Amino acid sequence: MGAVASMMSLTATVGGGDVTAFTHVAASYQRNTTSQAVRTFTPPSGAIAGDLLILTSFTDDDDVITGAPAGWTLIGDNDNLAEYPAGGSYYIIYDGTTSSWTLTWDVADTGAGIVVAFRPDSPITTVTTEQFQSSEGPSALSNSITSVADDPAVGGRIYMYFLTGRPVNSSIQNPAPSFTPSTGWTHVDGEPLASEDYMDYAYKLASAGDAFVSTTITATDEGRQGQHFFIINAV
Repeated sequence: MGAVASMMSLTATVGGGDVTAFTHVAASYQRNTTSQAVRTFTPPSGAIAGDLLILTSFTDDDDVITGAPAGWTLIGDNDNLAEYPAGGSYYIIYDGTTSSWTLTWDVADTGAGIVVAFRPDSPITTVTTEQFQSSEGPSALSNSITSVADDPAVGGRIYMYFLTGRPVNSSIQNPAPSFTPSTGWTHVDGEPLASEDYMDYAYKLASAGDAFVSTTITATDEGRQGQHFFIINAV
């Protein structure tokens, strides 16, 4: 059974207007087939200045991120759990010009990552994150993450879920996550990254005034897997 990290809540003011909703834009994927300590991420195709970018990086073992991508704000990580896959999630308001970012782990290893872009309907003033949870483990697993019902959204809100893994025998397994209740969730299958690491994500968008009920997300895999869940609010 995997371990579950404690929930985290963060706030950052970045300057802008009044957001009421987000739309999903696109994602860019990162994967290193050889052991590397430094990973390079690029903005998704179509991302423009003012978009909210979310970055998640996982590595194969119980490694620690020692160099966060410049300019990004940490949402949460599971480095302290001494499990695998370890990983961290970050966000940034895209400047529209930066072509890549690097993230550094304490040791060279293989892994996968992703940057997902969301577009607000108005420039962002303040970003808050909440309910960061992670789950991971080294063998055949059926792990669940359960969110907590929250108040109606003030501004735009994104419920975000990432899933990564290293299947057994280097053969692709597809532990498509299930959502209970499932209403409103969009699952994006990031495979095939290759025969070893995969990277999926799912999201649910809420507009001002929408409430969110408690949701359980479950993924079953025949190899190592890691999951992140969190909520991002923006006004």
